[in-house]
Amino acid sequence: MGKDFGVSGSRVEQIIALKSGVLEYPWIVCTYLLGKDAAQGVELTPFTALRGDPHDYWFLDGDFIDRGEIA
Repeated sequence: MGKDFGVSGSRVEQIIALKSGVLEYPWIVCTYLLGKDAAQGVELTPFTALRGDPHDYWFLDGDFIDRGEIA
């Protein structure tokens, strides 16, 4: 998955562990995974830390999430 974002696998692991320091990154990964599962017909285990629509949270940058870029 790191290749899809242009980052290392360890960076993605850090994001998944919610230790990236960027609040939007886990939402970007979540959106990516939900898109992949829909395309492949796989059902994911529900996310426990990320709930609802990130655009509903005032403290998140929805445009940043929509761009889907991780540095």
